[in-house]
Amino acid sequence: YGYGSLAGERDINVRARAASSDGRGGEPQMTERRRYFLKYVQDVQPQVMEQFADKAHPQVVDAMRQTVTNMLGTLPPQFFQVTVSTVGENLAQLMYTVLMSGYMFRNAQYRMELRNSVGSLLPGGFSDAVAGQLPSSHGPDAQYAPGSQKNGIAGEVVRWRHEEGAEVVPAYDYIEMLEREVRLLKEQVTARQRLEEDRNDLIEYLKSLEPQNLQELTENAGSDVIDAMNSFIQRLLGSSDPEELKHASNESTAVELARMLYWLMVVGYSLRTIEVRFDMERSLDSPGMSELAGGGGPEL
Repeated sequence: YGYGSLAGERDINVRARAASSDGRGGEPQMTERRRYFLKYVQDVQPQVMEQFADKAHPQVVDAMRQTVTNMLGTLPPQFFQVTVSTVGENLAQLMYTVLMSGYMFRNAQYRMELRNSVGSLLPGGFSDAVAGQLPSSHGPDAQYAPGSQKNGIAGEVVRWRHEEGAEVVPAYDYIEMLEREVRLLKEQVTARQRLEEDRNDLIEYLKSLEPQNLQELTENAGSDVIDAMNSFIQRLLGSSDPEELKHASNESTAVELARMLYWLMVVGYSLRTIEVRFDMERSLDSPGMSELAGGGGPEL
């Protein structure tokens, strides 16, 4: 199971029971936070995988695909029809493991980004090999300081929106937007170049962690997240009754199972993204997640 194996069967059962009770007694309180998590897992569709592949960091996408491949093997589907059969109980355990793997990838990415940010402030910083960082931009513009001198800039730029028509934007804001887009494009190009070199810094970072540090990436998942994961599994299996799952047989091709596992991993990753945003809003005393809820899912 690769990195996903850190959420073993015994751990899954314990966490699932803890999430259902959580000391709340009876029906859990339906907070705004919990409502949003449950709504997300009930509404999210497989199309999120294509959106994720377009917007998420290429090394995260690659790490997820490598994990699924390691779990199911590499026989080419055009030549081999591989069928996987199991009972619902085992499939539920696998689903939970994969959801937690996606959650873990997001947490690892957050930690890497934080470490790189701190390292860049220290004398000499961290090298890629030491910090395990996601690629940064390099090239001809490296000799220039970031940003541009915008003092004294005046005027406006007219942009055309497809539905609303002409839109006037201050030249200063327009330059800021272009700089952000250029920076993002450079990061994407560099990341894809690194992928072509067969190096995935996210996977290397995870390999470098001690077992206890690796476990920390998932053990602090909140009860709302655990409930949402269980709800998503119930949605996919059509049942949460342990006795029914013990006897329910499931059969699928390796291609179908791989697609489902990738979907689960993306959802686990997104749940951690949402959880962090809720925590940030609470610490900053910001408004709720209304904008996020209106957008159909977290921005990656």
